[in-house]
Amino acid sequence: MRSTLRAQSWFTTALFSTAITATCAACDLAEPLGDRVEEILELPRDLGPPRSVFARRFVAPVWSAPDLEAPRLGYLRAGAVLQSTTSLPVAEDGCEGGWYELDAGGFVCSGRDVTIFSGERLPERRARQPDRDAVMPYEFATVRKRTPLYRRLPAIDEIVEVLPEEPDGGVEAPAAEIDNPLVVRVLEPGFYVSLDRTFERDGQTYWRTQQNGFVPSEALRRKAWSEFRGRPLDGTAWALPVAVTRRGETKVYRANDRGKVRRTGHSLSQRTWLPVGSRQELGGEVYLTTGDDRLVRAADVRLVEPTAPPPEVAEGERWIDIDLENQVLVAYDWLQPRYVTLISSGRLKVPRPELDYRTPRGVFRIRAKHLTATMDDDEPGEPPYSLEDVPYVMYFKGAYAFHSAFWHDRFGRPRSHGCVNMAPYDAKWLYNWAGPDAPVGWHGVYATDDNPGTWVFIHGETP
Repeated sequence: MRSTLRAQSWFTTALFSTAITATCAACDLAEPLGDRVEEILELPRDLGPPRSVFARRFVAPVWSAPDLEAPRLGYLRAGAVLQSTTSLPVAEDGCEGGWYELDAGGFVCSGRDVTIFSGERLPERRARQPDRDAVMPYEFATVRKRTPLYRRLPAIDEIVEVLPEEPDGGVEAPAAEIDNPLVVRVLEPGFYVSLDRTFERDGQTYWRTQQNGFVPSEALRRKAWSEFRGRPLDGTAWALPVAVTRRGETKVYRANDRGKVRRTGHSLSQRTWLPVGSRQELGGEVYLTTGDDRLVRAADVRLVEPTAPPPEVAEGERWIDIDLENQVLVAYDWLQPRYVTLISSGRLKVPRPELDYRTPRGVFRIRAKHLTATMDDDEPGEPPYSLEDVPYVMYFKGAYAFHSAFWHDRFGRPRSHGCVNMAPYDAKWLYNWAGPDAPVGWHGVYATDDNPGTWVFIHGETP
């Protein structure tokens, strides 16, 4: 059940304060209010019907109480439109435009972070909003060649030429050293940007990014992503154990009445999911039955069997099991598996111990969820990377997180810098299923006692 995140006492206090203010003109201010409290509470008081809330800052925090020092419950992204519970603010301390409570709970500061409005017309133009019904919330492009990221559309005489990387390893000075205030930074080949829309100026086409920068369109290539997905488990037709093929051209067999195994002539593509019936040894080889008496060699598939929850998980709680050895994730409702898929965990580069990116083992809880979050790094010994608006990010330990990896299709093999990479469809499914619950329209949410994060159990050896 979704938490409303409400702080009812604040709202009641606000109503009481408003009632007192509204009746000041009708009473003698010298008269003590003590004997009239019940009378005042009986008077009509109305902070008005709900109004629309427009997030005007790129990150508009949502607080647990109308107080800038209160814990944050999450945040909105610029352009998001939600509903308040009232027309007038429920409190004003510390917020010039007044505090408004969102209909899903939490408080926002008008003027500082949001604009309160009525009607259909938005207070200002906004970037393309995330498509929460699509597999991916934004469109993405990869950088084809070194190119400037502009703060605004450049005129033709303001275009900056960025030289390719020099053969000896030297590169153009970083953006901070480029004597041009129009340039935010230089984007390197292989970087990714999230796209808003295109603009034209002086015959040149530019993409505006979701981060509000401008990139020449000819320097970008639109990015498609993996269509791989895991398997929902309903406990009937599909239940654990299941298997998934390790490689393409996986052969299918049948056994005759004498126990002789023969190929059927049929083969399975890589990462095909199979229901598993039984395990049997025939002719010195272990086979798995997969329905209709078909057989596959156990060595040709990954077998996924049920796992018991760790002691930290209480009865009835959800938890996520990650088997590093098999690179498999299973989402559980207590003892009932709900979804199974392949992941890419952190890799280990032997024999360079400084490049040990293995995903940490242990029992954790998801502490924050972000519809998208930017990830970048410029670590010595590794190529720099920058990924704008990585979708479906869920942090469970420090900088380690589950997230969509739209830039590769090697799920089932360790590949990451420590995070748990997932195919886009799988990452979205897990994001929507796991706690903490994110209210509709929020871009990020933080775990609380009332809205806890889902348990995570990571075990096994990284291959």
